[in-house]
Amino acid sequence: MGHTLRSGRINRSTFAIFIAAIAALTLTLAGCGSNTAKSSGDPNTLTVAISSAVSTLSVNQEAGSANYQLAALYQEGLTGVDGTGKVIPALATSWKSSDNKSWVFTLRKNVKLHDGSTLTADDIVYAINVARDSKKSPGLSVYWPDYVQSAEKTGDNQITITLSSPHSDFPIQVSNVAGLFVTSKKFFDSAGSNYGSSKKLIVGTGPYKVTEFDPSSHVTLTKFKDYWGKNDGPQTVRIDFVTEDSTRQLAFTSGKVDVSFNVPVTSVAQWKTNGGSTTAYSDRSYYGLTFDPNVAPFNDIHVRKAVSYAVDKKSIVSGILKGYGEVATGIDSPEQLAGWTGNDASKASKQTAKLPAISYDLKKAKSELKQSSKPNGFTTTLTYPTGYAQVGKASLAIAQNLKSLGITLNVKEIPLEQWLSEIGNGKQGVGWMIYNPTTPQPNEITSWLLAAGGSGTNPANWNNAEVAAETEKVGTLDQESDKLALVLKSTTTALDEDIYSPIYWGKSVVATAKGVKLAKIGTYWLGTNWAADFSKNA
Repeated sequence: MGHTLRSGRINRSTFAIFIAAIAALTLTLAGCGSNTAKSSGDPNTLTVAISSAVSTLSVNQEAGSANYQLAALYQEGLTGVDGTGKVIPALATSWKSSDNKSWVFTLRKNVKLHDGSTLTADDIVYAINVARDSKKSPGLSVYWPDYVQSAEKTGDNQITITLSSPHSDFPIQVSNVAGLFVTSKKFFDSAGSNYGSSKKLIVGTGPYKVTEFDPSSHVTLTKFKDYWGKNDGPQTVRIDFVTEDSTRQLAFTSGKVDVSFNVPVTSVAQWKTNGGSTTAYSDRSYYGLTFDPNVAPFNDIHVRKAVSYAVDKKSIVSGILKGYGEVATGIDSPEQLAGWTGNDASKASKQTAKLPAISYDLKKAKSELKQSSKPNGFTTTLTYPTGYAQVGKASLAIAQNLKSLGITLNVKEIPLEQWLSEIGNGKQGVGWMIYNPTTPQPNEITSWLLAAGGSGTNPANWNNAEVAAETEKVGTLDQESDKLALVLKSTTTALDEDIYSPIYWGKSVVATAKGVKLAKIGTYWLGTNWAADFSKNA
C-alpha cells in the first residue's frame, strides 16, 4: 500500500486492481434464486444479498471485496477504521513510535476468540507472519509492504513491529481493511488447508461468529456473546451470494432478502418497489482512461488530448450513471484524500478542483488532432470487463464523439480475467482504469498510478523520474499537508502530460426492504461492523 513494485513483487496497489473488478462481479461461483433463503420476519435475523460469491472465508487465501466485507464482521486486526476512515483501536488499545520505524502496540487484555480461547501476543505475531508469507497467504501477502522487517512479542500485552524506513501512517497497515486478520495459532495450524472452508469454518475475535458456510450459496453468522466490544446488531446475519443482478433484484423485491448490496446504478428505480428504499454513498472508486505513451499513436500528446477532450464526463455521470457518480477532476477522490484534510472531503474537493483535468470540448479535440501525427484520424480499440454495463455505455458514448473527429474507437467487452491480464501489458494505447480502494490510505490509487518508473511500474508504463521520486517520498513525510501537496503536484504532472484522463468517481447503492432501517452509511462503512447499522421492525 503506497509503494512501488520492488524485486518483481506485486505491490498492494497493483493487487487492488483485482479488488476493483471483483467488487461487482466476483469470483468463481454463481448464485441463483433457489439458493436464496426466505427472509425471516424475526427482527433479530437479517438476510443480506451480495453480488459476489466467495470460495473461502479466509482473506489470507482470497482477497476479494466480498471477502473483506464478510471478514469485517468476524475477524480483526491490531487497528480498525470507523465510518470516516479514521484509524481506531481494535486488538491494540494504543500504539506509539518515537521514530516512525519502531512501532509499539499495547494489546487489549482478555480478548476471547470464537472457540472460547484467549488471544495472546504470540497469536498476533504469528498472524502477522502468516499474512506476510506468500505461500500461506497468497491472497494477502501482496498487501504487506516490503519495508516491514519484523514483528515480535516484547511483553505479555505488547508487540513491536520494526520497519526499514520511517512511515508515519503505518498503523493503518495492521488494520482489517489493510491486511491483518487475526486468529489463533492453534486454530490456524489445526485447520491446515481447510482454514476458512465449509469444513472448518474460521475463528476470529470479531462481533460475529461464523456458524455455517456454503460457498455455493451463503454464510451465516451469529452474535458472539463474549465479544470484547459493543455489538447492537441483529442476533443472526445470513449473507446470500447472488451474482446475477436480475436474480438479486427478484430476491429483494419478492421479500426473500432484507438488504441488497451492489444495486446497479443504471437501474436504481426498479429496486424501490413494495416499499423498498435505496441509499447511495461514495465508494471512492476511480474510473478513467489510461494512455500508454510508448504505444503509437498515443505517444503523441496531441492524440491523447484529442481523445480526452472528446469525453463528455458530465453527460456520462448524468445520463448513464443517473447521477450516481461525480465528475472526476483528479485521480484520488476527495473522500479518499480526506484522510489528509482532517477527514473533511470538502477541503480535499477544493484542492482536486484546481487540478488541470481536461474538460469536454469537441472544438479543442479537433484542434489537437489536427496538430497530431494522425490529423485525419485513426482506428483503435477500447475494452471493458464483463459486468460493467455502465462502463460499456460510457465507452460507446466516447466512441460516438470520437467518430466526429475521424477516430474509430472499437468498443469490445471481454472477460474479467482477460481484462485484468491486459492492464499495462504495453500493447494497448488506451484502456480503462477501474479502481476501488480497499483502505483509507489517501494515495492508495496514485501510489501505483504515479509510480512513474517506466515499464511495469504503473498501468501506463509511464517513465518520469521526478514523479517516481515524489511518489516514493510521500510515505516518509510526517505532515499530512505535505503529503497532500506532493501527491497533487505529481498528479498535476500526470494530467498535464495527459497520461491519465479521469472521468468519474463512483458511488455504491444499498437497497433496504420495507421495515428495515439503515442507521448510517459512509465511504468506509463496509470495513466496520456494518450489520449493526441495520434494524428490523418487530
